Amino acid sequence: MTPRRLYAPVVLATLAAGGLAFVAVGRTWAQAELRPQGLASADVAVSGSDAQPLVSALAVVVVAAALAILAAGPRMRRVVGGLTTVVSVAAIVLVPRSGTAALDDALRAAAEKSPAYTGPASLGEISYAPWYLLAIAAFVVAAVLGAATVRFAGAWPTMSSRYDAPSARRPAPGTSDTDMWKAMDRGDDPTA
Repeated sequence: MTPRRLYAPVVLATLAAGGLAFVAVGRTWAQAELRPQGLASADVAVSGSDAQPLVSALAVVVVAAALAILAAGPRMRRVVGGLTTVVSVAAIVLVPRSGTAALDDALRAAAEKSPAYTGPASLGEISYAPWYLLAIAAFVVAAVLGAATVRFAGAWPTMSSRYDAPSARRPAPGTSDTDMWKAMDRGDDPTA
């Protein structure tokens, strides 16, 4: 597959990886049952963003980077690809830090805010969901796609300069307004 054909798959996959990471971070990662004495039990749950709020922000950065690749030129695409890789690696490091200790702390904090909380003894057994593994996998894919963006950005097509502001375009030599009027005075067709 040529580098030029990788453009759309890399952009779409980066967008999907960021979205998947954002969804995974927003899901319940740990939950427990509160069993207060003399009251009905209540469930308490925390998501990945409760345990590590920065990770959901990093997922949004990956989504924004995918969209930035569409509008950027080759140099800026390399910068965006490098940023995507760095952000994804940072998230890969942070998600395991949201392991059982961070999740337990977030769960205890959520339990203490619950009206059913009567003390540490009322917190039942904690169960963990595997959403964090999906978040790590999505960020690994995003890091690889960021590296691919850095590698192949120069070969990808860019937006046409036709849509740039007129002041952003540089006139070809000999095509200033004055030169065009002089050419018309000589009888030349300046559009040819």
